[in-house]
Amino acid sequence: MPRKNVVTGLDIGTSSVVALTAQINSPESLDIIGIGESESLGMRKGVIVDIERTSKAIEAAVEKAERMSGCSIDSVFAGITGSHIGSTNNRGVVAVSNESSEITLEDVQRALQAAKVIALPPDRKIIHILPRQYIVDGYDGILDPVGMYGTRLEVETNIVTGARSSIQNLVKSIEKTGIRVEALVLNPLASADAVLLPSEKELGAVLVDIGGGTTEVAIFREG
Repeated sequence: MPRKNVVTGLDIGTSSVVALTAQINSPESLDIIGIGESESLGMRKGVIVDIERTSKAIEAAVEKAERMSGCSIDSVFAGITGSHIGSTNNRGVVAVSNESSEITLEDVQRALQAAKVIALPPDRKIIHILPRQYIVDGYDGILDPVGMYGTRLEVETNIVTGARSSIQNLVKSIEKTGIRVEALVLNPLASADAVLLPSEKELGAVLVDIGGGTTEVAIFREG
């Protein structure tokens, strides 16, 4: 049975596959309505080594989540991890387009797109563009420039990339079950949102996620 405002997260680990379905009540609130877990059969050290067996494990976990939630799952937000993940810093710069010099969300999006223009090897693909800070007319340390005034907007970003082949294998394993991938989410970022407070990220924190085949470390500073 379809429901409104229902999302499903999928975590494909080395030892298990977990599907979790939630009903979104508000931007800050949700209820877990279904969870399913199966043995992971085609993943090794965060990398898929057998698409067919991985697909079967995904299907088994999703079916359990569907039975518990009473919902049909046709799309997921999937976690991604592995030794192929890397990151680099880059900066985007744009002129503020509004005649009044008031910075809009469109200006911010253009700055992020400018930061996305980076020379990558053909075997790499961008997963996330994470803004670290914005700079307006030379004034740095700005977290949200929308509504401020200026003529030049810059953004410093951390760009997370992954091996194109590993990303394609992950997406194919999911899509073989008839499920659409809404987006890929780096596992440490998802874990950090679950266990760290905004104040802890602001002060500085190190998150260590020890899994069955990989150990991930994420460092947060000033949010």
